[in-house]
Amino acid sequence: MNLEDHPTVRRLSARTQPAEAIQDGAWLRGLAMECGAHDVGLVEIGRAALEPQRDEILRNYPWTRSLLSLVVRMAREPVRGAPRSVANLEFHRAGHEVNEICAAIAAKLESRGIRAVNPQWDSRWKCTSPAGRYMGCFS
Repeated sequence: MNLEDHPTVRRLSARTQPAEAIQDGAWLRGLAMECGAHDVGLVEIGRAALEPQRDEILRNYPWTRSLLSLVVRMAREPVRGAPRSVANLEFHRAGHEVNEICAAIAAKLESRGIRAVNPQWDSRWKCTSPAGRYMGCFS
């Protein structure tokens, strides 16, 4: 039997668009907003400003073509002069929201045949590379 004739391969091929057909910035921004982001930014991996981080990003994720950054709103008052424990709670609430949104984006991209990863949001001192440098959390 030819692999393309297998029922599972036919079913998956029918529902998966080629990655090239949907790699559009406006589409990706809309997807992120649909998943709950309040604002979104995209940058191609070749941008000169990424030079200090590019090698490390590509060492961990060699298939990277672009990076997506998103924003969620935080409640203002817990962060304004409140006890640190109250501010921390709001930062962590927003961070968990970012994780959920990024996981949803990655799942939707993968369902369309686009590789995606969501290194979890975490405190700056925990999101480091094996070399001990801050990697940044990206998706």
